[in-house]
Formats: sequence, C-alpha cells, structure tokens
Amino acid sequence: MLTKSKFRNYADCPNEFWLDHHYPEPSGELSLNDQLRREAGYEVEGLARTLLRFQNLNGFTVEFGTEFQTDHLYAKADIVVTEVATGKIQIYEVKSGTKPKDEYVLDLAFQCHVAAASGVEVAGAYLVILDNTYIFDGILETERLLKVEDVSDKVRELHSTLPAEIEMALAWLNGAEPEVTLKDYCKGSKLECRFLVRQFLNIPEYNVSNLFNAGSKKLNALLEQEILHIVDIPADFALTDREAAIVAVERSGNTFIDSATIRGEIDNLQYPLNFLDYETFNPAVPIFIRTRPYQQMVFQYSLHTIDEPGGEMRHSFHLSRNDGGHPTEEIGERLHQDLYGRVGTIIIWSEGFEKSRNTEIGEMYPQYAEFMAELNENVYDLRKVFSRRLYMDPAFRGRDSIKKVLPVITDLTYEGMDISDGLTASIKWFHAATGRGTAEERAKTFQDLEAYCHLDTLAMAEIYNHLLTV
Repeated sequence: MLTKSKFRNYADCPNEFWLDHHYPEPSGELSLNDQLRREAGYEVEGLARTLLRFQNLNGFTVEFGTEFQTDHLYAKADIVVTEVATGKIQIYEVKSGTKPKDEYVLDLAFQCHVAAASGVEVAGAYLVILDNTYIFDGILETERLLKVEDVSDKVRELHSTLPAEIEMALAWLNGAEPEVTLKDYCKGSKLECRFLVRQFLNIPEYNVSNLFNAGSKKLNALLEQEILHIVDIPADFALTDREAAIVAVERSGNTFIDSATIRGEIDNLQYPLNFLDYETFNPAVPIFIRTRPYQQMVFQYSLHTIDEPGGEMRHSFHLSRNDGGHPTEEIGERLHQDLYGRVGTIIIWSEGFEKSRNTEIGEMYPQYAEFMAELNENVYDLRKVFSRRLYMDPAFRGRDSIKKVLPVITDLTYEGMDISDGLTASIKWFHAATGRGTAEERAKTFQDLEAYCHLDTLAMAEIYNHLLTV
C-alpha cells in the first residue's frame, strides 16, 4: 500500500524509499525535535479546524481526517468540504510551515489523485499554513495567524505526471534492490545516504561530499571516478582557494595558521572584550506577546568579559524562568545593565544570528533599540578566523563550528554534558518554562542550561586566548 508519506519519501530519494520498505530501521523513541514538530503539527491542525470557513456552512458538510483508498493507494485528508448537491469536494492540507512549499503541493496532489481514483470528484485543493507576519498581542487570532492558499492550479499541473510517478513508486516498492552508482546520492544526505552506505562499504566518514555541494559538477566528476578521499583529489583538479587550502591541510596532516592576519585582527579589538551567546526558542504558534510564528525569541544569554589586556575574566548571565516578565524583555534589561557604557567589542560565533536577535529585541522593546544597535556596530565574529581558513587543522574536518574547533585547540569539550546543543537547550527550556515535569526536573534543566550557555562563551574566550599565542 502506497501512502502519502511513503510517496513523498519516494520523491525525495527512491533508493532510501526502497530500503525503508524492505529493511526498515527500528522506530525507537522520537527525538525531542521530532516530538516538538509533531506537537506543532497537531496544534496548527486543531486551530485550522476552528476557522470560520469551516463553520455553519449552508449546502456543505465538513469532515476532518477523511480517508480515501484504492487497491494500492491510501491517503488521509486533514479537512474535506463536500458540496451536498453535487458531491464535489475541496481538500485542505494543514501544514505548520509558512510557505506553500513544493513538497506540500505534492502531498496535496497525491491526496487529490487517490480521492479521484476512489470515485470522488475533487473541485479544489487548498493549503492552510502559518502567516509569519502575524504578531501575537496576547490574544490568539486564528483568522490572522493562519492563511489559506488556493493551489488548485498547481495541483492540476501535477496531474499529467503524477499517475506515472505513482506507478513508478509502486514498481520500486515491489521491485528488486536497485543498482546504483556513487552519483545516485540524496541531495540532503549526500554520501551519508543509508542506501549508498549499504552498497558501498568503503565510504570514509570525511569524504569529498563534505567539501563540495550536492549536485555540483566537481562532486559528480570525482564520484564518476570513484574518488572518495579528499587526499586523492588529483593535483590538476580545478579548486577554489578555499577548497585548495582544505585539501592541502588534509594531504599534509599539518595545521595551517595565518598568524599575521589573525594577530592583526585581534590586536585591533577594543576592550572590554565581551564574549556573548544567546539561547532562543522559536515555536510555530507564538505564545509570547510581540513575537511571530517561528521567531527566535531570546530566553538566555551568557557573557564572559575581559576588561583590559591581561585582566581577569569575569562572567555574568541571565536565564528567564518565565515566571512573570517577558523573557526577551528580561534579556534586554539585564544585558543593558551588564554592558551599557562598557560595550567595547562584542565577540560572538556566527554574527548573523546574534545580530538579528539584537535587532529584534530593539524592535520589540524600543527603549533598548539604540543600545542593541550599538552592540551590532561593535561585533567581531570569531568564527570567521576559521571560516576564512586563517586557521585550519586536519581534525576540524573542513568545518568551523565551535564544537569542532574547541576540543582541537583547547582542553574544553561539550562531551558528557546533559545539554550539549542549542536545539536540545531550546526545547528543554520550553518544557521547563511552561511547567512540564516535576519541580526537581525543572530545576535540573535550568541548571543544565546555565552550564551549557556558560560553556559557549567560555569556549570563545579560551579560543581567543589560544589565538593570542599563535
């Protein structure tokens, strides 16, 4: 039986679709992220059912979770509106996204196809999605939060090719194991594709697909020659300066450091040096005033400060427990207390994220707008030392994330922490801040959050200190 979700998997990667059917992985426990996404989907679908267009309709009936089935196909529609006089239906697919993505339209087209194949005439197809321009003011307005887009024409455009694709999917479902080459990788997972790993046992963990984009001519040319190891890339192979630098470090096994450029930059930083990091939460349906769907709302910061050359490092922080004030207003107020008049240089890891948060805090709370703009004007992105390849080590594996760099050049590590990544921090904060778990469990979560964010800024400070020695 081919379902909507299986067909989408086929569209994403036929090989993994076959493998998932014949050799399914144990389902196991859902990750925190998958749990959150599922909860968001249920919440948005529940809100969609309350839209006025589905209430008290004359001459129409409304059903939720309507099933359509043929001998080989099955689909379950979120919302179906039926015209009583004619029996024609409109199918509504509810998604927790903010844009009418092609994959959403494909889901809807599959449902319409199965409905038509089961003998029902489909008159229209619609997507219900979130409007990310909606700002929550304390009273949730579902009619403004959700928007309905008529994608009937897009669905009809797919009708000419969809039946053949469904037949192909059914053939793959029941066929023998496909024969593939290295070039038959998934765009998302590249050479980490489960099917390729099963077929080609010699794929190294760090390989040419870590260096080049999926679908690129360079990657495909190397895979045609079955070149997997970066050190095996031919000497006359055309590379950018960045690519060539990574290959050279991998071949030599030696660290490369552009000491002059690095020291020239960090010697010009203005004291005090303030190493700053935020933790954020971005729910699909906004629950805090002045926020939009999926807005990254700051609930925590950590700040390590060095006031003068050779000075002792000090630490300050704030973690909202959502116990009265707005978390982001708390952040603005406390950060203003910590930094106003002492901005110096704001050192962060990946400036786009933190600078965007500063701008949003200033927009949400205008009393801090000028201060937040000052922070942004004095940002130094420490990550760029590594992303610009001024400092390269084979152990970085061509990457520049703080979790890759930190344990290579310092004695610090995120290993063994109960919270060791931003996504887990975000979700666990939300659970604790909204009362999930026992008082002891919530206290433990807040303690773990403090430790995690503290390490983020301590890590930057220690990397900076290391750079002073190169």
